[in-house]
Amino acid sequence: MDLSDGVADLHMHTVASDGTSTVAERVEQARDRDLPVIAITDHDCIADSLTDRVAHHDDVTVVTGVEVRADLDGEKVELLGYFVEPDADALEEVLAQAREYRTERNRKLAARLTELTDPRFDYEQLADSAPGMLGRPHFAQRLVAEGVVDSVGEAFEEYLGAEGQAYVPMERVPHERVIEALHDAGGLVSLAHPGRMDRLDLPAAVARLAETGLDALEVRYPYGPDPAITVDEAAALADEYGLLHTGGSDCHGPGSGKFRIGDVRLPRAELRALTDAAGIELP
Repeated sequence: MDLSDGVADLHMHTVASDGTSTVAERVEQARDRDLPVIAITDHDCIADSLTDRVAHHDDVTVVTGVEVRADLDGEKVELLGYFVEPDADALEEVLAQAREYRTERNRKLAARLTELTDPRFDYEQLADSAPGMLGRPHFAQRLVAEGVVDSVGEAFEEYLGAEGQAYVPMERVPHERVIEALHDAGGLVSLAHPGRMDRLDLPAAVARLAETGLDALEVRYPYGPDPAITVDEAAALADEYGLLHTGGSDCHGPGSGKFRIGDVRLPRAELRALTDAAGIELP
């Protein structure tokens, strides 16, 4: 399967969360790559410039989305919402709660890194200097800048990842509440990157989420070697539960180590199935 064969990249981040590009820069990047449809899916927030479910910028269409960390029976899942109304009350409440949990984790992470490394990690200073919402990539960049590690990847491996010395778990909003809020905002809900969910019984997790209203599965994604589930297996799992297909590059922008906008694309027929389900017409 050629993952770059398609018309839409439905997973990327901007400076509103942990990406390095603005929404306007994303539009230009898409245009440069002859990519007609993108979705902005920042973590637990929606960029201020996204004011409608869909926005058309001449030859590039931007879908308003969001990626929300949620709890599924004590385990972490990440849910992608698409075609959402940015100012929907229930969604704003859920995102505010998720951001509060993230802030609590970041304060503890700053304190733990200060204990473990020579540089002092001042939470307020880090939060003020972050272009968007402070996240672990910003801590990783600081670790690199201070010479504690040589790369962002090493920062996560040594300190920030689940097996890292400074890892701090984060409280999560229940998945039922997240799905309900995304639906109330007019959105479709997709389970993000199932191939990275090696801690879960994936078929059981998908079945549980489908019972709660999951609409889609992120079938296409740029996995490295040995994913928990392959792209083809994800497609079969989605079809087994009657779920739509989504897909995207999870691009974080230039300088992030994940500048891959358009490397993974959703075919037109699968995009049309999504827009039909959402009641949206695209050019």
